[in-house]
Amino acid sequence: MKIQNNTLYYVYDPMCSWCYAYEQSLAALQQQLPALLDFKFILGGLAPDTTTPMPLATQTMIQQAWQRIEASVPHVRFNFDFWTHNTPLRSTYPACRALIAAAQQAPELTSSLRQQIQYAYYQKAQNPSFDTTLIACAEQTALDIQRFTTDLSTPATQTQLNEHIQFARTLGVNSYPSLRLVLNDKIYTIAINYTQSNPTLRQITNLLAQHKQRGIESPCVRNCCLNNADICLGCLRTLDEITGWSQASTIEKQQILDNIALRQNDRDTNDKTH
Repeated sequence: MKIQNNTLYYVYDPMCSWCYAYEQSLAALQQQLPALLDFKFILGGLAPDTTTPMPLATQTMIQQAWQRIEASVPHVRFNFDFWTHNTPLRSTYPACRALIAAAQQAPELTSSLRQQIQYAYYQKAQNPSFDTTLIACAEQTALDIQRFTTDLSTPATQTQLNEHIQFARTLGVNSYPSLRLVLNDKIYTIAINYTQSNPTLRQITNLLAQHKQRGIESPCVRNCCLNNADICLGCLRTLDEITGWSQASTIEKQQILDNIALRQNDRDTNDKTH
């Protein structure tokens, strides 16, 4: 995995209670992001595989975190029956692998599976540290369950999880949830707000504005080849946008970048349907 410019990375774990508390603000933020930004989910891998029961001190710490969340994030509630109906394990890698298995099969279904896992854990008091729970969650989606069950435990799935974890470290992330914005090869830490998306959005748009003022680099990737519509297959600019780039104003250049983002979205959509 390589760090990409103009990208907002969300680093999380499906069994992190603070990530669960952030779901509503995250969804609102995604809907309002500027078109020129890509958004990518990165799995942090909070706790590795284990069959050892969670120590009582750790159980108490997590329950106290749930209580703090309920006190500070009005719309979030937890089912504390989890702690009496289960033998808790400090193991989140299985749930992370489940999301990678879903992405291998149908990337558009990963968000649905993430929400099913969170619902099973926090509302139905079920344990996503076990594959049986994760498979039951997958059954609530449109995933192919036979393939999902197989992919859940393959070495390739674990390898991808390791890549996510290492990438999170490359971004400088050591707690979850975390947001990192990459602009012109610089990594910015974006503040998490659990009750509103607007403060986070303002920070992002302010950083974008600062970079626009410093000048906008050409999006040319040195893969110049026009299609039948006179759009470059490398940078996705039209012929007029390419020839007029050097004389374009900052506002005009930004509009071209916005156009590129829209064309990229259209191309990604078309790729998924073919």
